[in-house]
Amino acid sequence: MDVNYINPFLAGTLEVLKKMAHIDAVPGKPRVKQDDAAFGDVSGIIGITGDALGSLALSFSETCICRIVANMLGEQCSGVTQEIIDATGELTNMISGASRTQMEKMGMRVFAAIPTVVHGRQHTICHILKSPSIVIPFSTAAGPFFVDVCIKTTDASERSAVHYGVANVPTPVDRKAEAAAPARERPRPAAAAEPAVPAIDIRPVEQGGHGKPVDFDRVKEGAEGKLEVLRARLKDVSAKRNAVQDELNGKPFMEIAKRKRFKSDIEFYDRQIKALKLDIRGLEMVARMSQDDLDNPKITAHYQNYENRKKR
Repeated sequence: MDVNYINPFLAGTLEVLKKMAHIDAVPGKPRVKQDDAAFGDVSGIIGITGDALGSLALSFSETCICRIVANMLGEQCSGVTQEIIDATGELTNMISGASRTQMEKMGMRVFAAIPTVVHGRQHTICHILKSPSIVIPFSTAAGPFFVDVCIKTTDASERSAVHYGVANVPTPVDRKAEAAAPARERPRPAAAAEPAVPAIDIRPVEQGGHGKPVDFDRVKEGAEGKLEVLRARLKDVSAKRNAVQDELNGKPFMEIAKRKRFKSDIEFYDRQIKALKLDIRGLEMVARMSQDDLDNPKITAHYQNYENRKKR
C-alpha cells in the first residue's frame, strides 16, 4: 500500500460528505489493518485500476449512514433498508470519483468498477490486493465511519489488462456542454418504429402447391437490406446509451434520484441493444445461406435423439 495516496481519499471523502449531506467529518490518525474485518455495519466497496490498482471500502456505523442518507434525501431513515444500501453504493461511487479526480491532478490516470455493498454485524471486506490496507477513521455527530484503502502503483504490463473484473470506466473529466439538452431533461425515448422492410420468407413451396418458387437471390437481397437498417439503428441506440452513461460518469455529485433515473435509462437502452443484436445475428445467418441450403436442408441429429436411443 502506497501511503502517498491517502490524501486524495481523505480530501474526496470530506468534499462529498460536505456537499451532498452537509456532514462535517473529522479524520483521525490512519492505521494499518492486517485482516479482513470491517469496522462498520454497512460497507461499500469499489475496485480501482489504471496507474493504480486496488480497492476502496467505506464502512459506516448504522446510525452514521442513516443520518447521511437522511440529509441527502431530506427524509428520516431508520434501520438498514434497501434505500440505505443503494445510497451507500452511490456514496462510495461519488467518493471514489472525487478521490480519483485528485489522483489525476497528481498525473495519474485511474478507472473504477461498479460498487458493491455489504452489510451486517461483523461482516468482512476482501480487497483486491492481498496486502495490508490503510484505514482512516472519521468521527461525525451521528457516529463513526471508516475509509479503508488498499492500492499500489502499476507497471505497463499490469495496465494493459482489466483486473479482477474492474471495468475501464474513466474518471469524470470536464467536457464541453452538449448541443442537445442534458439526458436528465429528455424524456425516455420510446422504441423507434422499425422502418418498413419487406418480410423475408424463406419457406419452400410444396410440390403441387400454388404460388411461385422462392427467388433466393431476392431473399438474400432483402436480408442484406434489412441488416443495413438494423445496424444503423444499433449504432444510433448505442450512441444514445453512451451519451447517458457519459452524463452519469461526468457528474459524481449527482442527486441519487437523478442517478437512479439515468441507470434506468441505461437498462432501457441495453434491452433494445440486446434485441437488435439478436435480430442482426439471425439475418446474418440468412444472408450466409445458399440456394443449396434451402433446397437440401441438412438437419444434424442430436445425440439425445429418441430414435437413436431406442436402437441402443
